[in-house]
Amino acid sequence: MRHKIVITILLISLAACSQVTNEKKVNNEVNKLALTWYQLAEKNRVNHELSKALKHYKLSYEFALKRNNLKLQLFILTRQALVFSQQGKKSHSLVKLSSAKKLLVHEIPELTEEFNILQITVLKHLGQYEQALELLKSNKGYFKTEEQKIYANWLQQELELDNQTSNSDSPNNLDNDFTFLYMQYEENKLVNIEILTYVGLRYLKLLSDNKHPKLQTVLREMLRFFSEQENGAKTAQCYKIAANYYGSVGASEKANYFSEKAKKIEAYLLN
Repeated sequence: MRHKIVITILLISLAACSQVTNEKKVNNEVNKLALTWYQLAEKNRVNHELSKALKHYKLSYEFALKRNNLKLQLFILTRQALVFSQQGKKSHSLVKLSSAKKLLVHEIPELTEEFNILQITVLKHLGQYEQALELLKSNKGYFKTEEQKIYANWLQQELELDNQTSNSDSPNNLDNDFTFLYMQYEENKLVNIEILTYVGLRYLKLLSDNKHPKLQTVLREMLRFFSEQENGAKTAQCYKIAANYYGSVGASEKANYFSEKAKKIEAYLLN
């Protein structure tokens, strides 16, 4: 259920120190440190611990530079751009995005498609919906698995609605998409938990906006999911959505309870 980064280490036995061998010895200690810090930064980002994420991305980038791991450098720069965009620091985000583009053009143009996918979310947070939508549509072939296709469809719908400054519509097959992703999670088959995070929260919000009673069931499932992922920020977000829902249907006592619960969690997260 979590991202897995596989580190391959080539172990070579040398017959004697004085002998010349045709085999090469590959050192991966620096690379392992770069990947370790990157994984920690990714966990921080998913848990919305943005300051910690930036700190750990910086450490990862330092080791990625030493090892000259170009792909990891590209990923780090784009993730830094994403976090800055989430913090509302547009100029910082654009600087990192520019650095990533230069790296891409001059050293690893073969990763253009992967970079395009990574920067879609950055552009979305920067409010550049039309550009993000164009990138998504032109790179739809990147999304091959069922869970990836669900994510792409939901993201496209969101970008189209944002681009039209409207949020009255909702994606097709809401129940089927959410049920499929949640079952994949339950069966330990979900490859990317961020997809369920994204779709689940959007689904919950749409149910709330439409005052749909199914929200209560989906709320329980998403609270369980975020509890197991130990993601306090997203748990609080669920409670906020629930508070809005119960407020809209006239259940003020329940709305107040969920609102206070969200505030308590967020207060602890700040400590």
